[in-house]
Amino acid sequence: MDEDNIEFISEDDEVGHDLKLEDFGQSVLWGTDWTVETILAQLRRKNIDINPRFQRRDAWSKANKSRFIESIILGLPVPQVVLAELPDQRGRYVILDGKQRLLSLMQYYGIAEGDNNKFSLVGLEVRKDLLRKRFRHFEKDIELKSDLDAFLTHTIRAVVIRNWPSLTFLHIVFQRLNTGSLKLSPQELRQALAPGDFTNFVDDATIEPNSIHRLLGRVGPDPRMRDVELLVRFLGFKLFLTEYKGRMKEFLDMICMRMNKDWQAYQARIITEEENFKEAIEVLGGIFGEDGIARKLHSRLFNRSIFDAIVYYASVPEVRRSMADDPEAVKQGYFELIRDPEFQAAIESDTAGIPHTAIRFKKWGEILQRVLEVNIEVPSTAENENGEIRFVLF
Repeated sequence: MDEDNIEFISEDDEVGHDLKLEDFGQSVLWGTDWTVETILAQLRRKNIDINPRFQRRDAWSKANKSRFIESIILGLPVPQVVLAELPDQRGRYVILDGKQRLLSLMQYYGIAEGDNNKFSLVGLEVRKDLLRKRFRHFEKDIELKSDLDAFLTHTIRAVVIRNWPSLTFLHIVFQRLNTGSLKLSPQELRQALAPGDFTNFVDDATIEPNSIHRLLGRVGPDPRMRDVELLVRFLGFKLFLTEYKGRMKEFLDMICMRMNKDWQAYQARIITEEENFKEAIEVLGGIFGEDGIARKLHSRLFNRSIFDAIVYYASVPEVRRSMADDPEAVKQGYFELIRDPEFQAAIESDTAGIPHTAIRFKKWGEILQRVLEVNIEVPSTAENENGEIRFVLF
């Protein structure tokens, strides 16, 4: 499958948040110009966190890294980096914007992990005399001393956010950044700011090539952690559907923080459901083809909102077996589903809202019940004591 032909359809889950104006007033932003040598010292002391798990999801090619190093040697301006200081850990930061640039510096300098550590320069456009040079060549060759000095003394603007009130606040900050670089994805931010056994588990579960990567047209882990987010979404709906309030980012933040905190209580169930998740993708791939799962009518684009519903039911072993036994009935049911005007509306706008999410789960569950003639627990909605619409399970 051509990876350029698969992408996540954007969700309308940014509408509304619980931030108040005073949240912006209490946060502190300050800027400073750090030399590359200073940044490397911060990275070496692990004051700026690019942990090995992030390094396994390297997004830049070696040519991109090399041209970034070339720009620094040439004295060209490079985009700023944006950092968030960790709560109660003054002087320690996670990266909101600029991870690939800082990772490239680490790798070229030789203090990173993985295949690209101590890489040699390739694909240069101006300083072709530096092709195949590693950092150690600059240290040893007296003729390259001026280039080494230019590299180490080049300044990069760093913007630091302190006293931030919530993950939601940081989500908004990096959504508004406009530096033209590859920004931290929502799941990367969760992995950095909500570390623990659960976030380690979902990362490890998506490192080795498996059905999730084939679903996304990849041969290995996704640099933007979209594979991890798919798994977290599934586990969230599977274990905490009744707590979903219609705001996807806040929901996934809560899932990561809660399951990290209570890992021992949830570990066995999470391991079981992660296996069900992968087996569900295998069965769905056998029915629709791996490049045909969760697509709109006449579209090649992968759609998360459709996938949430179809994998939810396919993860139930009894339902999954019935689907595998009668794939033609499942396909005909799905064609009926995606032609349904109400379902089409539910995948076009406000896809994270409870009404449209409920429509997707309800309609596909009812179709599966009918075409497979099996009993399926289909989530419903009801109004709680506060007048809010919530999912209920019977």
